[in-house]
Amino acid sequence: MGKIGLISLSVLLLLVSCGKGPDAKNPEGETSDQAPVVAVAPGIPDPDTTDQIPGDQYLIDAISQETAAKVRARLESLLAEDLKVGIVDSLSRRFIFLEYDLDGDAAKEIFVGLTGPYFCGSGGCTQYILKDNGEVLTKFTVSDYPVVIAPDKTNGWNDLYIQSGGDYRVVKFDGKTYPANPSILPKLGMIPGDGLPRALDFMNDNYPWFSF
Repeated sequence: MGKIGLISLSVLLLLVSCGKGPDAKNPEGETSDQAPVVAVAPGIPDPDTTDQIPGDQYLIDAISQETAAKVRARLESLLAEDLKVGIVDSLSRRFIFLEYDLDGDAAKEIFVGLTGPYFCGSGGCTQYILKDNGEVLTKFTVSDYPVVIAPDKTNGWNDLYIQSGGDYRVVKFDGKTYPANPSILPKLGMIPGDGLPRALDFMNDNYPWFSF
């Protein structure tokens, strides 16, 4: 095989591994035009020195110190009373985030993932979506990770597939916000395709954890 053939094969393998090849499909079996969240951040200071992940291996949309400061300030404001009396334990004072434009206006919303006994129980965890200015758009309860970003849109915003009660639920924007309790929403009835973007998928993607 010549050099051109080897290069073509390498490019094809790279596209397929990133879920961008011709076989990447959405749950309806159609090719998705949205790329998975896989880009990494080269050449940046390590935002989380508590793990073994190099700074240049984190997701590019999960590392902004400016965004982390917005999230931190919002959580500290929302939880001010409980933080004051010490109800929020140390394990729960961590978060991850992912910036993603859900409504196509070029201003990225912020998915916020939380952990620890204060935020998580047998039914799932608390999650937030913040506006790009740090204001709360939606607070989700009893929700598991990750949040899958669907190709379909409702009222101009991407639908979401969120696990709750052991099933993926279809979560649609109502014009002002997303419904807070996914457990009462319709079941998707299948596992979303691998080609769809996944937010807060810390089990499979590299996220730095920030504290508040």
